[in-house]
Amino acid sequence: MMKRYKFLSAVIISSLLFLSACTVQEVSEFLEVTDDVLTAIEQEQGETDSASEEEPVNGSTNLLKSKGTMEPIPAKLVRPVDGDTAVFAFDADADGKEEEYSARFLLIDTPETRHPQLGKQPLGNEAKERTEELLASGSITLEFDVGQRLDKYDRILVYVYVDGKSVQEILLEEGLARVAYVYPPNTRYLDEFEAKESIAKKKEIGVWAMDGYVTERGFNSN
Repeated sequence: MMKRYKFLSAVIISSLLFLSACTVQEVSEFLEVTDDVLTAIEQEQGETDSASEEEPVNGSTNLLKSKGTMEPIPAKLVRPVDGDTAVFAFDADADGKEEEYSARFLLIDTPETRHPQLGKQPLGNEAKERTEELLASGSITLEFDVGQRLDKYDRILVYVYVDGKSVQEILLEEGLARVAYVYPPNTRYLDEFEAKESIAKKKEIGVWAMDGYVTERGFNSN
């Protein structure tokens, strides 16, 4: 922008030399045009500066809507919601303040306990109670995958650990969950999860103990 001002100044100075031979009216008209040009440039500069200023950003919101792996985040359990959902509190933007976030556990699905259409499904309460038990048993950390971090309900999408052990893997191995909602690129632990699921399948425990209960679309309550 400084180059534009220098260039304009040079043009004005050169023009004024020519204007020495002009009438007063011509000089006045020229100066009015010049003033308009300067005003327009100043206005443009002001808009550019305003747009380039970094406005305060909610660090947590920016973080949760971005993509890419990151280190596990220490968190506290606020309340369990279901076998595969819970509310956690953690400092998402490193400002020393904890905020609460509803979380959906990545890559698993557990039976419902209070679904508006499906109601309470078999083993729904058991899955919820087991998740609550696990989350209350040690230090919680959350981990994002490389893809989107929020689902359509604005819940964070995370892997959940207690004392370094995967809550998802425990639920799968105990037959209280199925591998589901596989949306690349959030598939970092898909192989491990499917291996744990296969253990419960072979043992025919939990959701796998009921013929036809587990389907590709969820759990058959009929």
